[in-house]
Amino acid sequence: VTGHSGHEGRLRALRRALDPAASGAALDLPQFRVAMGTWIAACRQDGSVMGAVPGARDILALAVLWGWARPRPRSTPGPVGLPGSAEAAGLRSRARQLAAHNTKLQRDAEVAEELNARLAEETAQLQAQLRSSRQALEQARAAAEELEDLKAVAKGLEEENGELRRQARHMNQRLLAEGQGLREQIQAQTARVADLEAQLCRGTALLSARDAALAQAGRRAQELAVALEEYDRAVQELRLETMQLRQQLGRMRDAWAMRPWCPLDQATDITATVAPSPGTGDTEQEEDSEEDSRPAVPGAPAGSREEPAPPPAPRASPWAPWALTLLALLALLYLLPPRWPQPQLRHQRPPPL
Repeated sequence: VTGHSGHEGRLRALRRALDPAASGAALDLPQFRVAMGTWIAACRQDGSVMGAVPGARDILALAVLWGWARPRPRSTPGPVGLPGSAEAAGLRSRARQLAAHNTKLQRDAEVAEELNARLAEETAQLQAQLRSSRQALEQARAAAEELEDLKAVAKGLEEENGELRRQARHMNQRLLAEGQGLREQIQAQTARVADLEAQLCRGTALLSARDAALAQAGRRAQELAVALEEYDRAVQELRLETMQLRQQLGRMRDAWAMRPWCPLDQATDITATVAPSPGTGDTEQEEDSEEDSRPAVPGAPAGSREEPAPPPAPRASPWAPWALTLLALLALLYLLPPRWPQPQLRHQRPPPL
């Protein structure tokens, strides 16, 4: 402002008052006014200093023009001389220069205030950007850490995936081998099932043939049972007839023996031929077998147990032929054992499969 060096004592004090932090040219306007007012008041109190400091009067006049200080009351001017008029003209010229310079400084101050406001806004924006940048940096650091963690996790997952792939490959090979073995087992089981089905068909055919043979055998057995019943019935009838014939023979023998005109030799022949008691079939069979085993005596009748007697006189007997024939039939009936046909089961061969 004064145009002098700032290394002088008062100006250095003013500089320290205006910029105690030595921050530079940027200065708050109210602070500048307060500092200038204090410095000007101190300079007024010390008049010698004001006179000794070059440019102090100019600063005081500038402060009066800006309203930072009040002008000192002047004493009554003395007579005007030439030196005073020249000094007043110089002061007015200096005042005009200072006013112009003041206007320029005001404009510069306004521009500086605008720049300061803009710089403050930009500083706020930059601080906001700095905070956002710091937050973004912190987020980026966190993201980088997460990325590192994710990379580690991804690496672990890749290793695990590789291990799982190897296990899956090994498992696939083992499953393929097991599948091949199961296919072979299925083929063997299929062949076995086919063989079992063939055996089942053959067994079914054999069972059918056996059932048919059993049915036929059952029918044959029923037929044989019916025939056996008929044979038993016929045997019973023959036995009854034999009993009746024996009883008739016994009665005839008794009647023949009781007749007085019956010859003795015929009665003896009838007695020897016919059994003494009817119904003894076993005794008669033994007697018939003994008679068959004895040598035949010429002239003796068949079935006689008497000793050979002299041939009697030939006499006609109406009972001798049929009685002898009946006795011979009875002897043959009791000598021959009953041979009934036995049922025979004939199993037919099963039909070919």
